[in-house]
Amino acid sequence: MTSRRMSFSSLAVRFAALALALLFLLVPWSPARADTGVPAGWDVTTATEAITIGRVELRYDPRLKADAEMLAENIPGWWSRIEQDLAGDLDDTMLISYVPHSGRIAEATGMPRWAAGVAHPPSGEILIAAHAPDGSKTDLEDLLKHEMVHVALYRATGGQPLPRWFHEGVAESFAGTISFARMQTLAATVFGGGVPDLENIERSFHQGDPHGASVAYAASRDFVSYMRFRDPEGGAMRQALRNIRSGVGFEAAFIQAYDLSVNELSQEWRAGLRGRFSWFPIVGSGELPFFLVTPLVVIAFFRKRRKMKLAWARLEREEQEELARFLSIARPPRHGHMVTALRPLTLN
Repeated sequence: MTSRRMSFSSLAVRFAALALALLFLLVPWSPARADTGVPAGWDVTTATEAITIGRVELRYDPRLKADAEMLAENIPGWWSRIEQDLAGDLDDTMLISYVPHSGRIAEATGMPRWAAGVAHPPSGEILIAAHAPDGSKTDLEDLLKHEMVHVALYRATGGQPLPRWFHEGVAESFAGTISFARMQTLAATVFGGGVPDLENIERSFHQGDPHGASVAYAASRDFVSYMRFRDPEGGAMRQALRNIRSGVGFEAAFIQAYDLSVNELSQEWRAGLRGRFSWFPIVGSGELPFFLVTPLVVIAFFRKRRKMKLAWARLEREEQEELARFLSIARPPRHGHMVTALRPLTLN
């Protein structure tokens, strides 16, 4: 009996490894992110059709009708999950415009060339496109959730000023989308030049360097997720947001909620990164064939480590769920994008 169980377990791991390897080769990965700037290159004149879902108006190009109908069906559920995770009930008024192309926004506005969506949190306007400036398709669900979180965060904090790394980290973490690529980026950084401090992460969002921005997104997402999961129900994070909404400064809001400063929380988070990504040096060395290395990655994700702080345990469980979802993908992700720009939009 034991022998059979061991054989089945070994077969399952090998199958998962093969699936993961194939997905790396077959599933397209494209960043779908927004950035600060005035999207002067966006053309929303073709978004002539509209669907009303409660207080949400979705305007779209008629050629994107199928995607628009899918969005209309899912927006209420996505928003409900986001607002409950962040702060409870929030105003759900939004105007979303969905267009085929984002235009030459990099040249027109100085925004990074990968920007495929923009949100204007004060007005609840969102603008996303089916294609990024470089012509690549964007992941519609990922992109719209990301922008919706920006709007929700603004409302949850009463529009108080927030660091860019926090805004983007919350948008990445609370969107709840698959982030295996982000984990790879962060792991490579941990064992490469090291994860930048919060000041340099903040600076990376404004410098226009694709690699630096990718690292900044990955680190911000992981740090925010660490703070979210530091207590069982994420109550401390919600308390910090309520503190900010009530007028408490950013740093003081976290000290009151966690009894630790943001820098102390960052040090606590950093202390466990190497242990959590211990599989990466083997994978990144290139000394073993990929088909032999992949099982080690799968095992590392599903392995339970003892004496781990609650936050690390929660992060590991999240990664396990994400990897399970990643392995279950049998087709490329759905594409399409949308958002609204009736006035110059900026992302806080």
